[in-house]
Amino acid sequence: MIKLSNEPTTVFTDLAISFFGFYCANALQHLFNATLMGVHKYFSLYFLAIAFSAFFGALYHAIDPRYRNVRSGLWKITMIGMIFSVMTMLMAIIFYSIPIKSNFFKFLQIIIYLFSFILTARIFINDKIINAVLIYFPSSFIVCMIMIYSWMNYSDFAALQIFIGIFITLFGSSFVMTRISFHKHFNHNDIFHIFQLIGMYVIFVGSIKIIDY
Repeated sequence: MIKLSNEPTTVFTDLAISFFGFYCANALQHLFNATLMGVHKYFSLYFLAIAFSAFFGALYHAIDPRYRNVRSGLWKITMIGMIFSVMTMLMAIIFYSIPIKSNFFKFLQIIIYLFSFILTARIFINDKIINAVLIYFPSSFIVCMIMIYSWMNYSDFAALQIFIGIFITLFGSSFVMTRISFHKHFNHNDIFHIFQLIGMYVIFVGSIKIIDY
């Protein structure tokens, strides 16, 4: 029988992220059905990827560390979900910032798909969390710069909201890197998850307002 670990808060916060992610994905999918805008489609997939990643992350943290093979498989799925969330976020942003019919748009799509394939294959070689961080930080920086540019030049408040949401998430991830904890049942992962939930909400509010280029 599989024994549960002693990380109940991490499991709970992961499940909270998963449920909220599914809610956001569903809402944006309904919005896409009405608008047929790629930015809404890919933000829906972005939240869906987060939801799946968090769900398998909850399973990973729920299972006793002695079951290494089971946990290893769950962690790889979690990491792949993280990569997919980055890919879909970048896809949403190119729909927002670049004309769909341009050659540059098609070129960036190919680059993102190729980049995602390589990173997914790499997960099976090295699935350490630092690899996800090295992917997420530069991608988020690019998105943040585009959002700030849109806000400053076009007064797009939705772009500012997405920037703030990503910034909140990045700030929360600093607790994972520094491993700062308040309690054994409220560790660095739990602190990050709280910030991630707040960031997700702000990104969601912004993503339902923005439109394709």
